[in-house]
Amino acid sequence: DVSELDGAALYHRLQAGQSVAGAKILVERCRERGIGDLLFLTGPLGFLNHISGSAVEIDVMSFADRGVVLTHSPLIHNKCVKCGPLEYDHLRMYNYHWLINTVTEQHSEGDQLNVYDALYQQLGFDPQDIEPRWKRPSATLLAEDFQNLDRFYKFVWDARKVDLRRIGYFVVAPFANATLRCMNYGRWLDIIRALGTRRPVVVVGNSGLRLPDTDMSAGSFNQAVGSIGGGVFNAVDSTSLRVLMALIARSTGVISLDSAPLYIAQALNVPAISIWGTHAPGARIGYDKNYMDLAIWKQDACQNSPCFAYTRFPVDKCPDGNRQISCAVTADVSVDDVLLKVDMIESNSTNTFTKT
Repeated sequence: DVSELDGAALYHRLQAGQSVAGAKILVERCRERGIGDLLFLTGPLGFLNHISGSAVEIDVMSFADRGVVLTHSPLIHNKCVKCGPLEYDHLRMYNYHWLINTVTEQHSEGDQLNVYDALYQQLGFDPQDIEPRWKRPSATLLAEDFQNLDRFYKFVWDARKVDLRRIGYFVVAPFANATLRCMNYGRWLDIIRALGTRRPVVVVGNSGLRLPDTDMSAGSFNQAVGSIGGGVFNAVDSTSLRVLMALIARSTGVISLDSAPLYIAQALNVPAISIWGTHAPGARIGYDKNYMDLAIWKQDACQNSPCFAYTRFPVDKCPDGNRQISCAVTADVSVDDVLLKVDMIESNSTNTFTKT
């Protein structure tokens, strides 16, 4: 456990003021955290690379299934994460270690730090001294990722004779691996149907994760999406993580909760409409105006918003108490709220996004 390493002979905590030029650094985020948490790290990793004059070697430890989001990243050694157990003796292979047990998930204060500020604070930097360009995620795609995406495009063509390579489409990500961040599935169905009359819609997700139930079960919702037809394509469990990234990169835009597809879109500079509940959007995307402009946060729906709850509904604060099945803030989001943001993307009225 990270807390047990203080004072250990081989543990050299990475801190501001140390010379990192030519150093080897080991980074590990608590492995149970998700894909978004790995992407959050890329901001500080980019900053460390910058201040070292690109003369630092950084290894990132991660589970393989989520670590592939960082594959090809020039910020990490060998452009891929390291997998497997981390043993104490391995620490001697590095000059410094940044082993992150928690960032903000143990705090529920109303004035919670932005996640990037919290990460820089852990390193001993004054967050206000760090430029906003180092407070956003990054990701890298190669030609092979888009070649694999072509197989998905062919599947869609064979099934519906719709060529997603030539028609702008939206990626809709209605799932989050926590009830607290979810929106009622009935509302998602309304949004998907309405958006599907404008453009093709690709609904994505991974049922291998814990998908919470809201006003209906996740399974019933998945079946309902599959029965819409027309320009709506149910791609739940149909794409690997790298193909999902490429799918997002080629999309007109993304509609997502506070979950991995939002941060993948941000990392790839793809417009993303984000829907927020227990958390304030500024705590995640606050340094990126393009994404803040597209965020939907109906804070007035709950007098205790934001509560920054992580594990369960704070029933003493929720409007429906122990009967709360989804956050009142996300429940207040309407189809029109989302379509208004879609119009912003379609009309290019947001600041310019530069896709990479």
